[in-house]
Amino acid sequence: MDKNHFDNVELYCRKLGHLLTFDYCRTENSGQLCTKIRDCWFEKIPIDEYLSANYSAEEISRLFKSPKPKVVTLFELIQRAQAVSEKEE
Repeated sequence: MDKNHFDNVELYCRKLGHLLTFDYCRTENSGQLCTKIRDCWFEKIPIDEYLSANYSAEEISRLFKSPKPKVVTLFELIQRAQAVSEKEE
C-alpha cells in the first residue's frame, strides 16, 4: 500500500473542528503522523494495515506511547531552568 494512497480521503477532525484530508493527518505533527490518526481513521480506512505497511514498528510504537504526565514535564522544565540559572551565576 502506497504511503499516499488515502491522501485525498476526507474526514471531520474533532480536534480542529472541520474537514481534513488524510494527508494532513499524515503530516500535521512537523511532518509526522497525528497522534490521533488511529482513533479518527479506523472507520474510514484500514488504518492499522496502512501503518504497518508504511511505518516501522519503532515509529508506530513511538507515536502511540503515552505522553509523560504534565506535572512531570513541568518539573523537568523547572529543573532545566534552575540548572541554566545556576550556570549563569
